Amino acid sequence: MRFRERTGDTVLYLESSERRVGDHLELRSESSTGEVHIVTVDAETLESISWRHSAPRASTEYIARRTGRTISVTGRSDGTRVHETFQLDDEDPWIQSIERSLQPFVLSDRDRIRFWTIQPGDLQLRKLQAARRSRTTIELDGRPIDVIEVRVSLPGIGSVFWSATYRFRASDGQFVQSEAVRGWPGTPKTIVEKLVGGTRR
Repeated sequence: MRFRERTGDTVLYLESSERRVGDHLELRSESSTGEVHIVTVDAETLESISWRHSAPRASTEYIARRTGRTISVTGRSDGTRVHETFQLDDEDPWIQSIERSLQPFVLSDRDRIRFWTIQPGDLQLRKLQAARRSRTTIELDGRPIDVIEVRVSLPGIGSVFWSATYRFRASDGQFVQSEAVRGWPGTPKTIVEKLVGGTRR
């Protein structure tokens, strides 16, 4: 699948794929800048097991692995050695691929879930929540698509300071679009959209 990522006047293209390896799924996403994310998830629950991130231009290559309720991160980020250990102190899942791993939630009758994620920028573990908003129709490359909107935010009062909107195809829960600000207030929104038919525009 191909996606277009637009932030102001800057446009990147992303290619994503997945393959089954035993009881796991390997989710791979590569941008037109050469940045790669590979998230391995449980094939049934889609909870993250490991996450490998590489960005050669930024001297970044590290891997995060979960063992039980502990996540260890090793490698280099922006040329600096990384060695972090995080403890998941509840039963909420680790989700590193929001686009893919929220699919069971989207197709369920649940209104809200909470999960852990690691921010790629500062490698900090954060708790997020996903809340079902509405079912609507959007246009994607000029074609109408029936979608379910999900608001992803910090939990509690933190939702006032940051949130993102994700849209999933209502028929099968496949991710098709997101809108979020990735930076300080005033930063243009980043919009990621699935390219219908895989074409670039």
